[in-house]
Amino acid sequence: MNYRTGIKLFYLIVAIFLVAGSFFLLREAGSKPATGLPASQEAPPDNLPVTETSAVKELIFYPRSPAPGDFIIVEAGPLDKDVNAELVIDFPGNISRYYHLGGILYAVVAISYNTTPGSYNLEVYIDNGEAESSTLSAEFTITDKEFRTSQFTMPPSRTEGWTAERLAEDREKVRLARENTEPYPLWLERFIIPLEGRVTSEYGAVRIINQNPPRRHAGIDIATDEGEPIIAPNRGIVRLAEFLLSGGYTVIIDHGLDLSSTYMHLHTLSVEEGDLVERGDKIGTVGMTGYATGPHLHWEVNIGQTPVNPEQLMANELLWIPPAYAAEIIKRGE
Repeated sequence: MNYRTGIKLFYLIVAIFLVAGSFFLLREAGSKPATGLPASQEAPPDNLPVTETSAVKELIFYPRSPAPGDFIIVEAGPLDKDVNAELVIDFPGNISRYYHLGGILYAVVAISYNTTPGSYNLEVYIDNGEAESSTLSAEFTITDKEFRTSQFTMPPSRTEGWTAERLAEDREKVRLARENTEPYPLWLERFIIPLEGRVTSEYGAVRIINQNPPRRHAGIDIATDEGEPIIAPNRGIVRLAEFLLSGGYTVIIDHGLDLSSTYMHLHTLSVEEGDLVERGDKIGTVGMTGYATGPHLHWEVNIGQTPVNPEQLMANELLWIPPAYAAEIIKRGE
């Protein structure tokens, strides 16, 4: 190789490194959460300028082909914040409360694990007055998913002393805890798994216990040694931390916008109701309290009262940069 060829090769290598470095920096700038945000419970900024109402309105959702038990993120706009808009679904599930930012309406939609695969619709009705009302619509496909069936027995001693009244009280406590939510996202970073271990029962599994009628498993069970620490998968407010008959020592964390996570059968609790926890904070330890025969964590994620697949939080970055903090990302890019 002569001198001229060597110089050309050198500059080519430098150019490649510069392009790669620029791509990495751009990727990092677009994927990291805003820094310097106060760890408080105050609502995030909501003062982005609304896009001109004459712009073409769109209805966007992702993922494009969810499965039963998944959740989807819906964005509609541009819309004035005070406009009357309603999101409607034609499948079993639940819609979070709406969040407006920068002229865009956001919502998280839970798809029930009982939903039959097929084509469905999302529609947003926009009421700007009788003469200006309009509808945004989108069709999508819910794909097929196979849920496992398992059969096992539980010793009668695990339910000794239980009463229907106490079980009803516990169910009401859980319902109220999941209903108590901040009207905006509290999470700042990617969700992480609360416990490493062996998955012994998957989300949505059909379970037959003691020859009783089949029931669906609303979360995933992760088995490991008793006493192992359990951590918060993201920032949130503890809405429940106490002993329940079936769930044993239970913690429910509100992550805002009707998204909550539940942890059951704990051996010990490290948090109290009302605590603000950050991602990675210890919330308790693995146990086998309540309706359990071995040490494990029952981890459940809900949109309102509808359980969704917790593994979906780990499998993609749907909730990586929440709409609540888009303003901070935009400001850094100006």
